[in-house]
Amino acid sequence: MSSRKNTFNLMFYLNRAKTNNEGAPIMLRITINGSQVATFIRRRVNPEDWNQSRGTPYNKDEYTREITLFIETLRSKAYAAFTELTRDTDHITAAMIRDYMFGIHNGEARTILAIWDEHNTELKKTIGKQCSYTLWQKHNTTRNHFHAFLKSYYRMEDMPIASVKYNVIREFHQYIMAEKDCTYNTSIKFLQFLKKITMRAIRSNWIKNDPFDGFKLTLKETDRPYLDDEELQRLVSKKFDFQRLEHVCDLFLFSCYTGLAYADVAKLTKAELERTPDGMWWIKTRRQKTKQRSQIPLLDIAKRIIDKYADISQLRANDKVLPVLSNQKLNAYLKEIADLCQIEKKLTYHVARHTFATTVTLQNGVSIESVSRMLGHSNIKSTQHYARIVDKKIAQEMMGMSLRTKMEMAK
Repeated sequence: MSSRKNTFNLMFYLNRAKTNNEGAPIMLRITINGSQVATFIRRRVNPEDWNQSRGTPYNKDEYTREITLFIETLRSKAYAAFTELTRDTDHITAAMIRDYMFGIHNGEARTILAIWDEHNTELKKTIGKQCSYTLWQKHNTTRNHFHAFLKSYYRMEDMPIASVKYNVIREFHQYIMAEKDCTYNTSIKFLQFLKKITMRAIRSNWIKNDPFDGFKLTLKETDRPYLDDEELQRLVSKKFDFQRLEHVCDLFLFSCYTGLAYADVAKLTKAELERTPDGMWWIKTRRQKTKQRSQIPLLDIAKRIIDKYADISQLRANDKVLPVLSNQKLNAYLKEIADLCQIEKKLTYHVARHTFATTVTLQNGVSIESVSRMLGHSNIKSTQHYARIVDKKIAQEMMGMSLRTKMEMAK
């Protein structure tokens, strides 16, 4: 709908049913495209002094002249609101005109943080159903970064959604990288969350143009860290003096040999373990992040870790299989474990998932299709990243073979 098609009418009238000794309340009815809203203008007049055809009182004295002037001021404000809002959105309601006139929403129809808060509130209600706690937390973190950005760059607590233009997006990107010391990919992920809010505004007809138009949100290719065979065996053979480190190492190794992410290990229940008639144990679960099915045949080392911490025969279907610490504590202890095992790579829990994809499976001849299914990827393109890493390993092995056999590589 374009602004030229909007029908806009104002009507001032008396609510005679509410007459008291100060007179009847004067009401303003705003009508746009058939939608109406009525509001009390905080003035009263004697019904006998009201000219219904003109929508103003008869000018009998200073008081009625003041009311007439006030009504004309409101009429001008209403038309100014209509003109201003038409510039920002095709979808104008009578309530938006009223709010603009009386200063609600700081004189604008909608603000970016108000929209964001509505989105996050709705998202929080779906935790465990359609989204994870982590996803809600990321939206909340991005919202708080944007709030801090507005205060730092614009000295504003909030911003009208219509004012969120390309330059604001660009400046927020710079702020995230410079002030928050984020990597390029992390900053792009924050912008992707912001775009969900601006797209919500576009689909709701609160803004006409996409402020991200011309802004690329492409992530840069990065090498995901993983442990090679030798580093993995250091962890397997390491004897720890402290039970907490042994516990953390077991959880990490469990993911190295199953490919499960932290959230999926934390929620793993007996019901997701299955033993087939041929005696093989499987984990059959649905990833918390993507809700994709993940089916993983259990290697003996992973099964022994389960047996170390739980007697499966005594568990009920919904009982958790492994005692899992918080992700923050796991990552803190993994740094200590890396030092003890002389592993120079930055060890985080997610490195285990990468290790399963590369060192445990792809490098040992498991097909990329099978690895993708075990990892629960929604698209095999996600798995192909690991295949490119494995290509490097193949190249190294071929170079080694060339040196040993005197068969030269092509040049």
